[in-house]
Amino acid sequence: MEKWQTGDIVAFEALFRQNERQVFRTAFLIVGSKEEAEDVLQEVFLSAWRSRETYDPAKAKLITWLHRITVNQCLNNRRMEAADTDLEGLDFPESSNRQPEEILVTKYEYELLQHALAEMDRKHRAVVILRYFNDLPYAEIAEILAIPLGTVKSRLNQALGCLKQSMNTEKKTV
Repeated sequence: MEKWQTGDIVAFEALFRQNERQVFRTAFLIVGSKEEAEDVLQEVFLSAWRSRETYDPAKAKLITWLHRITVNQCLNNRRMEAADTDLEGLDFPESSNRQPEEILVTKYEYELLQHALAEMDRKHRAVVILRYFNDLPYAEIAEILAIPLGTVKSRLNQALGCLKQSMNTEKKTV
């Protein structure tokens, strides 16, 4: 950490390798396209390099700091407004202990979830992604998004309601 903050490129490469998957996944889930997420990934680590001297480990964990940069980059990205939110690249969690029928039903519900997430506005999507895809506690999400804890909880509640409604509507149309 100290080496990276003093400008050691090898330490920065190690930091990048340790965190690139999580940053990419978060960006991909928010922006909804692989190409856009790759752009965000690059911008996040450029920003991390440029502002390495301002990072204070006493104030936040490194991944929290990187998540904040990632979410801000996604929310500030003007191209996101026009992005086609296709979440097809999202990995489906499979279990070898389940029957094929169970897997098909679960995959169908997962596809419904992907579609519902794609329809959601980016502020609500960011809260859902940080909470359920990155397993972050509410306080850390509030810190990353720079919003009050109560706002995190209300956005999450609203987002879950929207997801439920959207998924139920989709099930009825199929």
